[in-house]
Amino acid sequence: MKAVILAAGRGVRLWPLTEHMPKHLLPAGGRAILERTVSALANAGIRDLVLVVNYRAEMIRAHLGGGGRFNCRIKFVSQKRIGGTADAIATAKDELKGEDHFLVLYGDDYYASSAIGRFAQAATRGGTMLAAASVDDPSRFGAIEAKDGLISEIREKASRKGPGLVNAGMYCLPARAILAVEKTKRSTRGELELTDSTRILIRRGEEVRVFPLEAGEWAGVSYPWDLLEANSLAVEANEPSNQGTVEDNVRVTGKAILSKGAVVKSGSCLEGSVFLGEGAVVGPNAYLRRGTSLGKNTKVGAACEVKNSVLMDGAKVPHLSYIGDSIIGHDTSLGAGTTTANLRFDEANIMSSVKRKALNTGRKKLGAIIGDSVRTGINVSILPGVKIGGGSWIGPGVVVREDIPSQARLKD
Repeated sequence: MKAVILAAGRGVRLWPLTEHMPKHLLPAGGRAILERTVSALANAGIRDLVLVVNYRAEMIRAHLGGGGRFNCRIKFVSQKRIGGTADAIATAKDELKGEDHFLVLYGDDYYASSAIGRFAQAATRGGTMLAAASVDDPSRFGAIEAKDGLISEIREKASRKGPGLVNAGMYCLPARAILAVEKTKRSTRGELELTDSTRILIRRGEEVRVFPLEAGEWAGVSYPWDLLEANSLAVEANEPSNQGTVEDNVRVTGKAILSKGAVVKSGSCLEGSVFLGEGAVVGPNAYLRRGTSLGKNTKVGAACEVKNSVLMDGAKVPHLSYIGDSIIGHDTSLGAGTTTANLRFDEANIMSSVKRKALNTGRKKLGAIIGDSVRTGINVSILPGVKIGGGSWIGPGVVVREDIPSQARLKD
């Protein structure tokens, strides 16, 4: 059985994290989301993979190679124009000839390896399936209506509020699904949607079973703050290990993963599940809290506290800073005393701007989303939900109250 992974999208809503990187390579728990999916499929015995790519395709090819290190074979197919999930399947149809059934997975969603393993095992027994997750607010996702375990309706976006089942973007489809894809018409968004193709199958009498995912086995990554959820789940799922160096007088509580060359200096505290990438340096006297993930060659220096945050490769927080519920891009360096605020006085949900529209993030705690190669001076304060574009410089003492475009120069 083959699996098609959809990895072509640009990820505009994830700005500034996707300025220089495809969203599928964003890290969760120290590994690219897409890499986690490829590895889990291979471990589940699905070793023929078709990746549909477009934006920054060369980075995805370079990261995954031919699949040898995962013990699988990867065939890359280029989607000439990003035209929706069904269009991506149409792009890959030549690679699916001769397959009775095939899997489809969204390349930018986080899936626990257990979820992919169970789904792949169920797929070997035949039948058409769609993985579904229960969420408190389904309005952002494709809504599923089911009865007796069979899907009766599927929509690209849910219209009602309240808990419900949503499309988790993992399908087992029969070969005849290609015919449904070819009959699919463009949606109001101007795209060919796989949900519409699945609806065509259902109307033709296809029984599409719901495959329920357990809590913590999936996170949809559409907005920057979704990466915090995916990262938290991935870090919690990691097994503790230590290939680094822990100096005397360090306190470790919970599951810590220290990669080769990582160093935790004296007086530091690692609390809860945290991940330290190769060459990461923590301390002296630093405090890492649950859900924190440090990429390769990162630094969290003296008297810094980092909580539930992602620091990408090369990011530096050297002195006297608080970073909470934030994402710091590659090679960004924060001046001494730089602080991210992550909570409103009234404790209402944090609002954040996406494509010039204010959105309710659904999070009571959200710090800053900072792009690659940003520099801040000393004592910079960044308000909740603010995003800073790559390459920007923020002068000493500035209070950043709103989004900053890329390559900006901001001074008090």
